Amino acid sequence: MKPSERFTKKTWRKPPKKAVKGHKMPNKTGMGKCAICKQQITSRKIKLLKNSYNAPKSTSKTNKPYGGYLCTKCLRLQAIQETRKLEQA
Repeated sequence: MKPSERFTKKTWRKPPKKAVKGHKMPNKTGMGKCAICKQQITSRKIKLLKNSYNAPKSTSKTNKPYGGYLCTKCLRLQAIQETRKLEQA
């Protein structure tokens, strides 16, 4: 076993009709990326939390819709498209 694999996180899964098995999860590093354009999300809140401690996902997301998932440009474009769909319907 590699030394880097010794302390990786494990999640326990139980497939149907089989025994429980531990799956090793890769360590996440770096800043978040936008799901659409893959650009790095630059949020002050995320930067502070990444530097200080390993915070849960609920505290690292911003309070806006799709916070920590989409960048501001993609969020603006998506909001415009959704409002246009509502106007057409």
